[in-house]
Amino acid sequence: MPDERLLTRTDPAIAAVLKKLEPADRSVVEDALVRAERTEVELRYLADHDSLTGLLDRRRFRAELDQYASFSARYGGQGAVMIIDIDGLKAVNDAFGHHAGDTLIRQIAAILRERVRTTDIVARLSGDEFAVLMPQADVAGALQLGEDLRERVAEEAAPVPDAAGATISVGIAMFGGERSVGAEAILMAADQAMYSAKTEGRNQIGLFQEAAEAGRRDRRQTTSARIREALTQDRLSLHTQPIRSLASGGIERYELLLRMTGDNGELLPAATFIEAAERAGLVQELDRWVVVRALELLATREHEGRPVSLHVNLSGASLADISVLEFIERRLDEGSADPSRCTFEITETATVRDFEAIGGFADRLTEFGCQVAIDDYGAGFGPFHYLKQIPFDLIKIDGSFVRDMPNSDADQLTVQAIVQVARGLGKTTIAEFVQDDVTAEMLREYGVDMAQGYHLGRPVDVAEALAA
Repeated sequence: MPDERLLTRTDPAIAAVLKKLEPADRSVVEDALVRAERTEVELRYLADHDSLTGLLDRRRFRAELDQYASFSARYGGQGAVMIIDIDGLKAVNDAFGHHAGDTLIRQIAAILRERVRTTDIVARLSGDEFAVLMPQADVAGALQLGEDLRERVAEEAAPVPDAAGATISVGIAMFGGERSVGAEAILMAADQAMYSAKTEGRNQIGLFQEAAEAGRRDRRQTTSARIREALTQDRLSLHTQPIRSLASGGIERYELLLRMTGDNGELLPAATFIEAAERAGLVQELDRWVVVRALELLATREHEGRPVSLHVNLSGASLADISVLEFIERRLDEGSADPSRCTFEITETATVRDFEAIGGFADRLTEFGCQVAIDDYGAGFGPFHYLKQIPFDLIKIDGSFVRDMPNSDADQLTVQAIVQVARGLGKTTIAEFVQDDVTAEMLREYGVDMAQGYHLGRPVDVAEALAA
């Protein structure tokens, strides 16, 4: 039966026309009007909501935030906006497929719906990013919700059964009170806080504070300027850490470690400036600088009759940059370094997750006679997929499985499994972060080929290490 209430919802002129129709014609027209009205409602819903999760989309969320921010500015009160980013969603998609990524997104959306207050508004802003508008919230309440969400996601959300729990980075921005700002400024502030949480290690909560964010921007700019100066003013240097054979104890190879001279003459490890270099687009230049020195050192040692094997780390940005590959090939062509003594380390946690591109990069290196090592193996989402897609010669077992291995059955089983896979593939294994004799002996028993760590040799200046 047609919805009789339709007559009260339509234009009076239409209602008057309907009353004049014969019952059969009137029924047909009313059915058509009902269908049109339902279609309009569905289209309006689709225009305002994300199809995967059913949450509000960015456009609608921004409109809601704009309205509430204007209300707060006029009548008082304060609120909070929270931006939530899934850590490593692209890695999940690459390792398990987009279906697993969609599953994780829906799981996190369900947690958000369940845990927020009834007055809060939740939206999905983009592929891996959500937002929560918290009306009439204070800092303590916003931080508490952020922590609650972070814990619940880690406990309950995973892309596939038995996978490690997902993590999120959360940024919070407060608004209202004496300072009146628009929706876009609030979203940008929350976004900056979220990125600060990511740069501090992910799985963190960041609270936007204008002075603090300005300080971070200044530090980033200062660090970028220092990196540029270091590249042009000879303020970069190399240290090496030995990689020893677990069978003989002798040094088989050396890993090159980049250092930068600070303002007070102190040597800064790469970890303190590499992210700033990535943001400034300078990390490829740093990689080129290391490659040049490594190949020169190999050639010199070869000429002196004292050959040495070196490991060079490549950043994720360089792996995606064909010009870096061409630069390496040109240097190998023009120089006299023995390519077989140069191993390029590709980190399994690299931000680049295009396996085809990385595989092509590694292929070209091996064609020149270089070796390829997969670094930090086991720390990423898709280690076995990585082995299948990337041509390599060595696996470096991530130090997180080695550092506390004598006290962890799970770490022991993980290391043994990696060794079995490597043996089956005919590959060499290297363990990182070896800190004592007990760990070294266990690794030897498991069949690990080589190892490095402070217990086996601390990083020292390259000239000192290779003086003999």
